[in-house]
Amino acid sequence: MESGIAPVRRSYQSQIAVLGSLAFATIVCLGLFALRVVHSHRFTYRYLIWNLVLAWLPALSALAAYNLHRRHGWINWLLVPAFALFWLVFFPNAPYLITDIMHLQRQAAAPYWYDLLLFVAFAWTGFFLGLVSLLLMQEIVRKAAGTKASWAFACGVLGLSSFGIYLGRFLRWNSWDLFLNPGGLLANVSEQAQHPFTRFQAFVFSVLFAGFFLAMYLALVAITHFHQEIRNA
Repeated sequence: MESGIAPVRRSYQSQIAVLGSLAFATIVCLGLFALRVVHSHRFTYRYLIWNLVLAWLPALSALAAYNLHRRHGWINWLLVPAFALFWLVFFPNAPYLITDIMHLQRQAAAPYWYDLLLFVAFAWTGFFLGLVSLLLMQEIVRKAAGTKASWAFACGVLGLSSFGIYLGRFLRWNSWDLFLNPGGLLANVSEQAQHPFTRFQAFVFSVLFAGFFLAMYLALVAITHFHQEIRNA
């Protein structure tokens, strides 16, 4: 019979593998950006780096919440909700990187195809950081409240985060405005929520982006289950 330490060790090894792959993707993004700087002698699109840093925050907070949730102790019951709240506030920053592609323009400083590759690399890395963090948080909810509740949680987060991305991209609100300017942010959100159909762009963007996000997330969940089935075969 396998000792209780072995599954825990395998879990941490899997986490390290996932973090390593995401770190490698981040290094590729930074390498592409560095090559562009060397070629053009300009720091154009440097905001991509900051946005990628923000995309790492929900992934790291979800990982911390997931590992704390697996341990027993009263302090963890305080820390897990704190990390979960931090994750929820900053979660939209991960898929937000996809919308940065809107800034892509033809420039003489670098080939258009190279800039396209640069934007896609940053967008996909940020998006995947978000998917992985949601997978971890959904697992916490599943263990605490069951499978149906976990999927309701995941779908709710996808809808809220899509609206959050709209607030960030088009209305220029940031996650930290929830702490620095909560009154203004909540007033704007309330106005948008009370008249969703008159705010056609906000409604359509949120619904379409949530649908796209859900499709990608379902693909990730299916792949992880399929991979587990192959390993157990």
